[in-house]
Amino acid sequence: MQQKHPYEESFLLTLLLIALVSLIWLFNQFIPAFLFALLLATSSYSLFQKLCVQPRMNANRAAMLMTTAALLLVFLPISYLLAESGRMGTEVFSQLQNWLGQQSPASIRELEQRLLASTPLPENLQHSVAQTIEHQLPTIVEKTKALSLWVASNLFSGITSFIGFMGIALFSLFFFYRDGQSFIKRLVNLSPLSNNLDHFILRRFATLSNVLTVSVLGVAMIQGLAFSLLMLVLGLPWLFLGLAFAITSFIPVIGGFLVWGPVALYFLIEGSPWLAIVTALYSALFIGVVIDNLLRTLIIQHLSQQYRQDAGRNALDHTWLTLLSTFAGLLHFGMMGLVFGPMLAAMAITIFDVYEHKHRHQLDYS
Repeated sequence: MQQKHPYEESFLLTLLLIALVSLIWLFNQFIPAFLFALLLATSSYSLFQKLCVQPRMNANRAAMLMTTAALLLVFLPISYLLAESGRMGTEVFSQLQNWLGQQSPASIRELEQRLLASTPLPENLQHSVAQTIEHQLPTIVEKTKALSLWVASNLFSGITSFIGFMGIALFSLFFFYRDGQSFIKRLVNLSPLSNNLDHFILRRFATLSNVLTVSVLGVAMIQGLAFSLLMLVLGLPWLFLGLAFAITSFIPVIGGFLVWGPVALYFLIEGSPWLAIVTALYSALFIGVVIDNLLRTLIIQHLSQQYRQDAGRNALDHTWLTLLSTFAGLLHFGMMGLVFGPMLAAMAITIFDVYEHKHRHQLDYS
């Protein structure tokens, strides 16, 4: 019997594809915030479920409490770090502008002579450099002023962008908590995969979220706390430097050095070499080796053993892929890419595992 609407299925699939592409295009700017909220919600959903069963507690109240906790523990510290960085950067460039405006040609020439005299350059080369600087001085002053304005505008733009990111992420986080089960059920029902494969992917995503949150965010917070304690003892701005160390520790290999290196250099300039040595040894050995390498490895091994029977081999066991995806995420998403990069790479490996699991009887393993 001839079908009454022979093109109904293909037309419906076309409409579905158009709807998906339209939504991705519409919410393209919000995707990093959605992913970050999804990561936080997935990794802490068990706590939300425990809150829901408490007396005088329902889904709305539990979701509000969890969202407030995320605001206090994650977003407000980063907001403080950005605001303080903006304030300090503005002050530095403002003082630089004032200093340049107060200088006369004679004082600039005297400064040039002192700086050049401290270098190992020959006298004829020093004289040539001094003449070049003197001729280019107006341009240098104008470029410095323009640079200060550019830095100030970019800091302001970064702060406002993060405020928008924070609002969207918190708004999404609340609904991910409250309606998470409904979302998952809807996805499983609409997915053309079998329920076993759907749950396999969801379990793997939950595993990766927990591993990333604890091993990346959790270890970064521990590193920041350890460094802030040292700064508190040494009398430096412990809260700002501790948060800065926690944020930069996301960057592999050189992350923490971006903070403790300048601090050690500051102690050397101030004539306190022992404090510089203490800062370097404490940061490189205790934080860099004990916390970053040993503690992180123990945490990942513990979580991998805990979830291995549900998710199989952990995708984050690929060290080289994790390292490269971290840098790639940094290029694509900025600071948030330090988390999104490994997560997206690990989920890609998960899809490969799903394909292997489904077609394991047809694949040639010889």
